[in-house]
Amino acid sequence: MKYLFLVLLTAVIYFILGLCGQLLKIPPSNAGALWPSAGVALATLLLINNRLWPGIFLGNFGISAWTWSEQSSYLEICIFTGIGATLAAVVGSALIKRFVGFPNTLVDDKDIILFNFLGGPLACLIPPTIGISVLYLTGVVSHSEISSNWISWWVADTIGVLVFTPLMLIAFAKPRDIWRKRTVSVGLPLIFTFSLVVILFFYVRQLEQQQHFGQFKEQSTTLAQAFKNRIENDLHALNSVKNIFSGTRNVEQDEFLLFTLQVLSIYHEINTVSWISYAEDGTSRLTFSSVLNFDVDNTGIRQRLPIDLSQIAEQPEQNLLPEYLFIDNGLITIVTPVFKQTENKRYLLGALLTTISLPELINRAFASLNTLESFLNINFFDDSLQKYKNVYTSLTGNRINFSTEYAISLANKNWLLNFYHDSLQENSRIDWPIWWVLISGLILTSLLGIGLLILTGRHFKTESIVEIRTADLLLAKNIAETANNAKNQFLANISHELRTPLNGILGFCQLLQMRPTLNAEDKKQISIIKECSDNLLTLITEILDISAIESNKITINNKRFNFKQLLGGVAEIFYLQANAKGIDLIIRGQHAPHYFNGDKKRIRQIMINLLSNAIKYTDMGSVTVCAELQEQNLIFSVSDTGCGIAENDIASIFAPFVQINNGNYMREGVGLGLAITQELINFMNGKLTVESKLGIGSQFTAVIPLAVNPTPGANLHLNRRKNTDNRPAPRILIADDNEINLLLLDNLLRHHGVIPDSACNGKQALELIDANHYDVALIDINMPIISGIELVKIIRQRQLKLTMAAISAYADDSKISAALNAGFDYYLTKPIEDPQLSDLLIKTSPQFFS
Repeated sequence: MKYLFLVLLTAVIYFILGLCGQLLKIPPSNAGALWPSAGVALATLLLINNRLWPGIFLGNFGISAWTWSEQSSYLEICIFTGIGATLAAVVGSALIKRFVGFPNTLVDDKDIILFNFLGGPLACLIPPTIGISVLYLTGVVSHSEISSNWISWWVADTIGVLVFTPLMLIAFAKPRDIWRKRTVSVGLPLIFTFSLVVILFFYVRQLEQQQHFGQFKEQSTTLAQAFKNRIENDLHALNSVKNIFSGTRNVEQDEFLLFTLQVLSIYHEINTVSWISYAEDGTSRLTFSSVLNFDVDNTGIRQRLPIDLSQIAEQPEQNLLPEYLFIDNGLITIVTPVFKQTENKRYLLGALLTTISLPELINRAFASLNTLESFLNINFFDDSLQKYKNVYTSLTGNRINFSTEYAISLANKNWLLNFYHDSLQENSRIDWPIWWVLISGLILTSLLGIGLLILTGRHFKTESIVEIRTADLLLAKNIAETANNAKNQFLANISHELRTPLNGILGFCQLLQMRPTLNAEDKKQISIIKECSDNLLTLITEILDISAIESNKITINNKRFNFKQLLGGVAEIFYLQANAKGIDLIIRGQHAPHYFNGDKKRIRQIMINLLSNAIKYTDMGSVTVCAELQEQNLIFSVSDTGCGIAENDIASIFAPFVQINNGNYMREGVGLGLAITQELINFMNGKLTVESKLGIGSQFTAVIPLAVNPTPGANLHLNRRKNTDNRPAPRILIADDNEINLLLLDNLLRHHGVIPDSACNGKQALELIDANHYDVALIDINMPIISGIELVKIIRQRQLKLTMAAISAYADDSKISAALNAGFDYYLTKPIEDPQLSDLLIKTSPQFFS
């Protein structure tokens, strides 16, 4: 049932589209200039199944029967044209599936061109060849009409395929995501262009119709005037004959015959002229006759008048007519009364009886005029019937396009001349303007469709290549990001593992340096240990910083800070190094403001990197540091008298892990300082410039936008409050799974007068917090059983009022953010220095420390 339904549906659609194609028919061909059914038939077999070919045959059979029903052999025509249309669709579908493949997205130029060629021009050779052959054999098409009808049939089918098959594929073909994209780029332009061509076709055809009607109207006017003039000339000639009877009473037969032959012989439509004499007693008789048309014998001479002369003789003068006209069976009879006028009386002598052949009159009137494609119908008002009656027609069958009517008055009678345009004659000739407009427009539409298919195909190919390459790049990006994340995780882990032992080394160095009992030599050796540890910490920090910069995860934390104090502290670090190398360190910052709003940590890092680099590459002379404020910009420059940099090496010194190897000038380090410095300055919207001459020295200048903050602030120094009011020291809990770190924190806090409680894991810390009240808890985030993150979440859920500071060897921003978001109030990075701890104690226990 489904199969039968699809066959019937195919037949109905084919038939309807065939009727639509007939609207674009261009005479003398009976086929439309465009055959949409051919394109739909091919698309149906491609999209559904070749087994639907009976639907194509039935649809074509129906439209052929509609077109050729008047032909005696229409059944043969319908069968063979249906076979031709079906074969074209089946062969076209088979060729496309064999050489192009289907389903096919048609993105390759070769596939698009081959698809349109096989389904269009090639397969469409079959219907006109079979159809015209059967039309010729049945006598419908003459030998001279074969070529024009074959070409128009082939072109119509081909254009139908090239226009409507792509539209069907866009609407129904798979994959839908590809064909749907062509709706706007191919389907709409095709429909729009095709609609314009059809509108233009009907417009041009209307103009042609108007032009033909105008020509026909001019032709009709000329013919009507010629008809009128011919009858008037006949009447004028008869009036001349009438005058010979008016001038004399006795006219001899020979005289009458001679005169009529001389005067009327040129009027071939006049058959006979007879003289009917009239006596005073009211009798009339045929006196003599002149036969002008020798095809008329004496039997054709009228013996009786169509009107009684006595009636004319009795008429008042004002009612008399010059002639009386009658028409019957294509013969015009004219009765011309002849009167004799005397001084006292008017009396009737007789009448001229003239017979005129109406067909011959029309032939003579139109002899030199164009009557092509025109029919004439003459109606004559009959006084006796009081209505118009038809007296002549050349109209045969229903062959009328349009008509025009002329009302004229001749011989005191009303005539209606109706001229009809011969549609058969018009359809027998090719209307070239319409043909060229339609065919060229449809060919242009077909080429547009092919071109748009090619363009969209190339676009889809390019898009596919881009998608593949994008997928490859995305895969490579994901691999790179995975590797980068792995690297960052590795660096974070290795930093944690390195900072953990460094925390103990640096912490106990600080504790040892605080002992007053140490001699100078021991303090010097401890300082060396601390300096080496600081260098190692700097190296670890730089590696983490460059990783953060590459991941675009570095952050700038702007706060108020004392620039004079910062500059002095940095200078103190490098005075010993400069003295050890025998060079001068000159600080010029007296004109710089005391306080700025900025990231103190990053600015200190920039200053340390530049100073460290200058001292490292200077073996004699001096290093000069200058700091000043210009237009809300901190200008910080470091000049040295070191080895200098070659001009072609200046660009490469800011690359990570790069050192300029100038023989003996190779120094320790991994080449990250300048790279980090430049990126930090860029993050703060600043600029780093360098001027250098090889063997003379270099000057690095950092321009950093900083806002001056003149608000006074207290200098925080950690001193134990004099416990005159006997206030208890703050209770502090420390938790760390590393015994060295735990011991270090215990000693540092004891140095500040605080005796803490200790826990070696999160569970012990939670038990102590439940059992005791603490003001501050210093918690390592990486502990067994219960981690520091889990511990702080438990505390915050219980809503306990406890200041909690995270202590960890993880220094990356993600770990810091995770800890603060979990609920920690502060975050201290290992190794913990005494100033860090002092700041924390002042903030958390200001009542005990001042």
